[in-house]
Amino acid sequence: MKELNLKKYKDKYVQFKDIYQSIGKKLRYKNKRITYSTYFKIITAYLEEYINEVAVNKEEIELPASLGKTYIKKEQHKRPFHVMIDINESEKKGEIVKYKIPILSDYYNKLVWERASKYKRYKILPLRKFKRLINQVNEY
Repeated sequence: MKELNLKKYKDKYVQFKDIYQSIGKKLRYKNKRITYSTYFKIITAYLEEYINEVAVNKEEIELPASLGKTYIKKEQHKRPFHVMIDINESEKKGEIVKYKIPILSDYYNKLVWERASKYKRYKILPLRKFKRLINQVNEY
């Protein structure tokens, strides 16, 4: 029987460990190499501040090195439902099981990154904390 691959999206994400492994040897502070735990703490602290500025304070953030700007935008839903895949049921039945879940509001909030054409391939994937904060702060 053919095995279902329901978690294809995991190949699209880049983890902090992968980034640290590629640039970790160059990261130094007072001629000492920065450990992964210190690097992780620095990055998460930066991202929490960034999330607070963009989502809670509703600021438009200019990124360094001409990378563009980011902000939250309110957009109208284009369809009346979400499609959800039930992984547990799909594994039991051997085929993909989908459910339609109605959308209760007419609008949603989206993180927008306006960037130069040479950076069009790079994207911000929403973090779990980012989504929670955006959903808590409804008025945009």
